Amino acid sequence: MLHLNPILHPDTRNKRFKFEQFLRKEYNFGLDPDRPVCQFYVPQKGPSSCPNGSSCPNKHVSSMYNNKIVCKHWLRGLCKKNDHCEFLHEYNLRKMPECLFYSKNGFCTQTPECLYLHIDPQSKIPACPSYEKGFCPDGPNCTKRHVRKILCPLYVSGFCPKGPECEFTHPKFDIVLGRMRIKPDEEAKDEK
Repeated sequence: MLHLNPILHPDTRNKRFKFEQFLRKEYNFGLDPDRPVCQFYVPQKGPSSCPNGSSCPNKHVSSMYNNKIVCKHWLRGLCKKNDHCEFLHEYNLRKMPECLFYSKNGFCTQTPECLYLHIDPQSKIPACPSYEKGFCPDGPNCTKRHVRKILCPLYVSGFCPKGPECEFTHPKFDIVLGRMRIKPDEEAKDEK
């Protein structure tokens, strides 16, 4: 076991600040953000609906906070709305706002320590419905995203026994576009 100098590296495991209880009780600091939601709490009635009140170990979540993101101003300690804020005032890594620097530039200078979400800009572009059906006539000039999938050889040959559970894609050639239709030589000459 490595012996550290007790003056430079004191053992603080059993040391607590006097104000820690106040922070836990009033602001829920130090509590697990994934703790369960209180079954007795009714958002319309407020904290009085729970028998434990503000000392309840479970979450008291207002109905307006469902599926919201964390308040970026609250993260910096600058939110002035308190309970009237429409964003979460809770430190939850899964509900962090998007990193604006990463979305604009494609990289982040704070990458290992950045708390914000790094979302790939390509994932925001909607998938091309024509490409999903099997062919996009716009090709590389298409403004939508072309997601490459491996074509099922059994489906193309006529029948795939796995059906919708198949790990490969089954294209649906529902509509034959006018640009895709093979024209007889006479029609092609008439168009020119």
